[in-house]
Amino acid sequence: MQYTIPQWMLLFYVYCFFGWCFESTYVSLKEKRWVNRGFLRAPLLPIYGTGAICILLVCLPVRSHLFAVFLLGILVPTALEYVTGWAMEQLFKMRYWDYTGKLGNINGYICLESSLAWGVLSLLLVRVIQPPIGRWVERLPRPVLLTAVSMLSAVFVVDFIVSFRAAFRLRRVLEEMERVRTQLEEARVQLELARAEMRDRVEELGQDIRADNRRRQRELEQRTELLRAKLSRRLAHDRARYFNRALLRAHPSASSRRFAQSLHELRESMESRHR
Repeated sequence: MQYTIPQWMLLFYVYCFFGWCFESTYVSLKEKRWVNRGFLRAPLLPIYGTGAICILLVCLPVRSHLFAVFLLGILVPTALEYVTGWAMEQLFKMRYWDYTGKLGNINGYICLESSLAWGVLSLLLVRVIQPPIGRWVERLPRPVLLTAVSMLSAVFVVDFIVSFRAAFRLRRVLEEMERVRTQLEEARVQLELARAEMRDRVEELGQDIRADNRRRQRELEQRTELLRAKLSRRLAHDRARYFNRALLRAHPSASSRRFAQSLHELRESMESRHR
C-alpha cells in the first residue's frame, strides 16, 4: 500500500490495458469480428483501471480474508459501474453498455452476472495478479517510471478529449436526426390530411379551391422531400466521421432510449456502406 502517486498511475494504465484486452477479446468472439472495445481509441479501458485501483485500495488491507475481498470486490466496482453508466447516459444520451433483461439488473446499468464477475476478478487481482505486478512497479527506476507515466498520461488525456468530443458530436447528430424525423413525420401527416380532404370534397370544391389545394399538396410534398433529403445528407455526412463510426463499432450493444430509431438508422447506414 506504500505506492507513490506515479506508481498508482502506472498501475491504473496497466489495468486499463488488461481490461481492454479482456473486453476486446470477449466482445470480438461474441460478435465474430474484431472489436476495438472501449470509449477511447487507444488500447485502454478507464473503467477497468479505475475499478482495479478502487479494488486494491479497499481490498489489500483485508487480502487475507477471502470473503471480505469477494464482498468488497462486488460492492465497490458495481457502484462504480452504475455511477459511470448513469453519468454517461446523462451526458451523451447513450448507453454504451446495457444489461436490461439480464438477471438482477438495476436500470440496465448493472446486473448480478457482472457484479459476481467483479467479485471473482477481485480475488484474482488481489491474490494472483497484483503481487508480481506490484513488485515490478516497485522495482522500476524512478526516471523510467516518471517517463512512462508522463508519456501514457499525455496519450490518455489527448485520447480522452478527442473521444469525449466525438461522443458529444454523436449526440448532436442523433438530436438533429430526431428533429428532422419529427418534422418529416409532421409533414407526412399534413400531406395525408390534405390528400384526404381533397378526395372527400372533390365534388364540392370549386375550380379555384381545387387548384389551391393541389398547390398546397405540392408544397407539402416538396417539404417532405426536402426533409427526407436533409436526413439522407445527415446520414451520409456522419458516415464519413471516423470517430463516430469507431465509437459505435466499439459498442455493438449500445442503445439510446431517446434516439432509438435514429441510432438504428445511423448503424444501418454505416453498415450498408461497408458491406
